[in-house]
Amino acid sequence: MDSWIFGHSYTLLQDQNTTIWERWAERYGSTMRLRGYCGSYELCTFDAQAVNYICSNNTLFPKTESDLRQLALFFGEGILSVDEETHKYQNPAFGPLQIRNMVPIFWAKANQLRDIWLDMLYDAPRGTTVDVLSWMTRTTLDVIGIAGFGYEFRSLEGDGESELAQAFAGIFNSSRDITTFSIVKDMIYNLLGIPTEASKRFQAHHATIRRISIGLVHDKKMLLQASKGDEEFQGRDLLTLLLKSNIATKANGNQKMSDEELFGQIATFFSAGHETTSSSTTWALYALTQHRGVQSKLRHELQSAGLGDEPSMEELEELPYLNNFVREVLRAYNVVPMRGREAGCDTVIPVGKSFTDVHGIVQKEIRVKKGDAIIIPMLALNRAKDVWGEDAMEFRPERWDNLPHAVKDMPGVWSHIMTFLHGPHACIGYRFSVVEMKVLLYSLVRAFEFDIDPHIEIEGRTSLVTRPCVKSDPEKVNRMPLLCVPIAKMRS
Repeated sequence: MDSWIFGHSYTLLQDQNTTIWERWAERYGSTMRLRGYCGSYELCTFDAQAVNYICSNNTLFPKTESDLRQLALFFGEGILSVDEETHKYQNPAFGPLQIRNMVPIFWAKANQLRDIWLDMLYDAPRGTTVDVLSWMTRTTLDVIGIAGFGYEFRSLEGDGESELAQAFAGIFNSSRDITTFSIVKDMIYNLLGIPTEASKRFQAHHATIRRISIGLVHDKKMLLQASKGDEEFQGRDLLTLLLKSNIATKANGNQKMSDEELFGQIATFFSAGHETTSSSTTWALYALTQHRGVQSKLRHELQSAGLGDEPSMEELEELPYLNNFVREVLRAYNVVPMRGREAGCDTVIPVGKSFTDVHGIVQKEIRVKKGDAIIIPMLALNRAKDVWGEDAMEFRPERWDNLPHAVKDMPGVWSHIMTFLHGPHACIGYRFSVVEMKVLLYSLVRAFEFDIDPHIEIEGRTSLVTRPCVKSDPEKVNRMPLLCVPIAKMRS
């Protein structure tokens, strides 16, 4: 424990992308009690049955108050209204048919990025690097603009990041060092109501996102009003679906979502629809620089498949090594390392394996009281040796051809990994993210050889999502400088 004030929280904030959870699990077992702030306690469990139960019962185990406050800070108070009805309206935008209809958008932007890099790099001097993270952010922002809102941001076409891309980069910036002094300072400033420089910058970025989001809502409302009675208007993007459902709700005499609540939904879709995918794809390209054999094998499959420049979603699904690679990236480089829940009432959590408590008594269930905090260590669950085998910490796409039996018992909405969570509050956009990743990788890996300066060490730093930075960089700016050499140039 760090101290009575901080409990284990400071260590977790500093080391959540390391093997801290695995070390604790080896020492204390699969179920443990940690200290939170000011003497509070937090439950953490690696038990698959317990995690399944917690994630499957969202009314018994809702998001924590602190998580809700943080979400409201990032996305507005409207995000607090998300419920099963809202998810019902959002789900049609993420079904297999809808994702299939979005694939041409994915290809257009992935190939546009490929062509921009080819123009940049073909005559570039040896050793020229590309900040892959920045370009991925711009690409996925353009994709979500069209697929989510029917709007073209044209982030890839500008000389630098668009206003919206810069705002999201500021929101998700993880460059700030977390120290005991900074935590205490922030607590005091918050209690006194004094804005810090960081909070001022945050509010400025938040205002930009809000202004653009409200503009999108206004424009879409005008379009819907203009098309009233037009049977041909079949917009299926998320914003259109939300507005249509809102109109239907009002017509039925029920309480419709306010503009503030709509903003919460839009801001959430913006961040979940582009930031997680851009970061995950960036880590995927980094993984290729660390495992040259994997890169060669993947490129060979993509180039020899004979599928042309724009395969269908079904054709991508038939590429076994690409699918194994994407699964392994999302398992080993989960960009959201942990999530919090709290007990909504006094209850009992079943476990698959008994454990010994601090008094030496063997327990076959976990008893929690209302308000008890619960940590779900998603990244650590993806790397648990008793589930994935002794090589769980290794990056090995081939594991997916012959998974250990224990993996089948793991919860997870996709491929038995916790990256997209599980249960009613699992990520509804997981298909969107997975297919977009496959499209980006197909386009780029066929066109470029990826490498990294051996003198550069990359580390992950988390602010909502885990983004890369150069470890030796004193400013800890989020970036991923990779050497991207056009394949055609290598052959000439």
